[in-house]
Amino acid sequence: MLKRFLSLGVLVCLGAVIAMGKEYNEVLKINIDKVDPAQKTLTFPAYDLKVGESGFVITKLTDYNVISAKLQVESIRDGIATAKFGAFDTMAQKYLPTPRLQPHTGDMAVFRETNNRAFLIAPDASTYERIKSQIKDVIFMSSDLMMGYLSDYGGFDPKPKFLRKVCEVYSVGLLYVVGTGSISVLDCQSLAPLDKIAFDTSKVKTTFAPFFSRIQEVKTGSLASAFYSKKSKDYFRYYDTLIQQGPNSK
Repeated sequence: MLKRFLSLGVLVCLGAVIAMGKEYNEVLKINIDKVDPAQKTLTFPAYDLKVGESGFVITKLTDYNVISAKLQVESIRDGIATAKFGAFDTMAQKYLPTPRLQPHTGDMAVFRETNNRAFLIAPDASTYERIKSQIKDVIFMSSDLMMGYLSDYGGFDPKPKFLRKVCEVYSVGLLYVVGTGSISVLDCQSLAPLDKIAFDTSKVKTTFAPFFSRIQEVKTGSLASAFYSKKSKDYFRYYDTLIQQGPNSK
């Protein structure tokens, strides 16, 4: 009976995660009501946005639309969101001109455009495959891509700056992170927490470092690699701290 109860508990948790995935992978487009160029802020209806969500601004020109800025929600009050905007540098190319447009009232703020793709950081193969198989509304990019990019990027621990960069490179909007007793869903650019669901991790006995991947750690043999921080070998402690720090992670 206890075994059946525990199994039911796991199914309930996974069901909650599935619902959570649906909530954040639908594109949201909102007309901008006000622009403050001095403070570099925009205001618009908040709908179901959360503080920390990132997006971009589309400005309509005579014959076409252009992305004029990136943005991140700073606050929500009385149903109105205030977002900070800045130069959109995600697709920057040194041989192409840099757009000089500023957002205007009536432009479109776009959120969750890439939230149909996610990375999943998990402590072992069983946890990774179980979560991945249950969430059908998100395309999980292989954790092998993260590990391969980490090898090129340098270092052992996947620090926040790396996580933001790998999400940018692969156009991934969400980051699912398994922590102690929970799964956290983070905005992949700001690392702001969007949701947190209870998830039993008590049966995880052996963890992969820095996270589960079919690619093993690449040892370069260089002197620099010998001094890399390897705090993520203590998987749960490392990611619990990263989740707790959220947007303040550096």
